[in-house]
Amino acid sequence: MIATEFKINVDSLFTAPVSVMVQAAFALSFAYYFYLDHELDLVAFYLGTGSSLLLSLIFWNSKFKKIAQVLVVGTLFPGFLYSLTHSFSALSLAWCLSSLRTIMEVCPRPANLPVGATLLCVASIILFSPTTILSPYSTTESLQFILLCFVTMIFVYEASSSRGKYAHNIDHLSLQIDQFKLIDALTGLYNRQHAERYLKEKYSKPQGEESSFGVILADLDNFKSINERYGLAVGDNVLTIVGQLLSDSLSEEYKLARWAGNTFIVIVPHNEPSVSNIIADVLLQKINSLKINAKGAKLTVSISIGIATQSKCSDLNDLIFSAENSLYQAKNMGGNLAITS
Repeated sequence: MIATEFKINVDSLFTAPVSVMVQAAFALSFAYYFYLDHELDLVAFYLGTGSSLLLSLIFWNSKFKKIAQVLVVGTLFPGFLYSLTHSFSALSLAWCLSSLRTIMEVCPRPANLPVGATLLCVASIILFSPTTILSPYSTTESLQFILLCFVTMIFVYEASSSRGKYAHNIDHLSLQIDQFKLIDALTGLYNRQHAERYLKEKYSKPQGEESSFGVILADLDNFKSINERYGLAVGDNVLTIVGQLLSDSLSEEYKLARWAGNTFIVIVPHNEPSVSNIIADVLLQKINSLKINAKGAKLTVSISIGIATQSKCSDLNDLIFSAENSLYQAKNMGGNLAITS
């Protein structure tokens, strides 16, 4: 009954849009540079590449994200080849190096490693081709470029791995914090916030046999006098022991939470008052059998129980009101008993 649920949702590609944006800025800057240099074919290449990358950014944070990723890779991969085979300059090699990094950032890990290795192999074939027309670079320049590509490939892969682990840990811790917000600090049970959320989810389901349920409200009798006579520490201990006993007495099908100060709620997975009454009687007997140490004395406690079923209530508010009304009736009748609405 004590919460242990975690939900992890990690996006290891959170830097990809930034890389694409920087790559698009490079492309437009290169286009302007080659425009001043009157190389119109390269102007068209870099201008088209930059426009395509900017277009992908428009669709990045939408349901078309996959299309945007394909557009980026489909733009930069052939551009990588074009720069090596048709644009022979230091700027072209810098562009290829930057394209390699961006492509690997966009491709999810671990697929980005073989993609980077493929680009590295293609570049090696082109640069070390025996046909000098294909590669005007010297052997030293080619080796330096290949080495830079290899280092970039390893760096990007390791960085993406580290970011993935870091993001995973951050999300895990964040979800743990969110989970702790739904836990009562004193008893370790779910708190009212979680119980209300669970009840709303139950009511949002279509009406049917599987969605029918009821609630049991259990309130400690004379709890104020326990605090006044023995102190708050003893009162907190009573709440903890009673909460643990209720948790141990119920199966996993029953959702237990601390509803208020000394009130617990049990959400039962059926709509049968007779079964709820049996459960309530068992809980009453177990609570009555408790002997709690209170400053050397053996303290006995009792609870009052109010029961309500979904079938007799119009909505969630009516269900809770009915259970509370039954609980107040049990209290007014002296406590230590269960009343069904």
